[in-house]
Amino acid sequence: MPTAREPLLDAVVQAAQGALVEREFALADFSRVRDWLAEPTGVARMRLALHRIDNVPTGLLAVTAAVKLVCQRCLQPMTVELRSETDVAFAVAESESLPGGCELIAGDPKRVDLAALVEDELLLALPAIPRHASGETCELPGTAAAEEPAAPEMRRPFAGLKDLLKH
Repeated sequence: MPTAREPLLDAVVQAAQGALVEREFALADFSRVRDWLAEPTGVARMRLALHRIDNVPTGLLAVTAAVKLVCQRCLQPMTVELRSETDVAFAVAESESLPGGCELIAGDPKRVDLAALVEDELLLALPAIPRHASGETCELPGTAAAEEPAAPEMRRPFAGLKDLLKH
């Protein structure tokens, strides 16, 4: 069951305990993601395995969601599996020494907004141009209704000119 906007996470305490945080969020609650969706239904699942490296709270953040997008070829809704896995470090500013390969989550590490973090990851995972994968059914608009194209009407703009030249 998706959770409502929840209290902020204290990454410092949770990392010291080696906590595993798992949450579900309703996609309809993410205003920035909702604009990209054909249907704002479903949930995003988050898993954050916290630990400390050099006294900095870090973790492996995994986000998954099945979202309905509009295919830009056929303009029909389609389901896309979004997956994101990122090593993150929670610090006040970039000036702190961060473990290599970690993405900085700037701000107070004692007040981490997990919903905002998940929404950011979903935005980064969205395809730039959503479209059906090769091998999937993707019919261009209008091709299903008109199986055989009608023959264009033959136009002869100079047909009357022949009659004028006889006189």
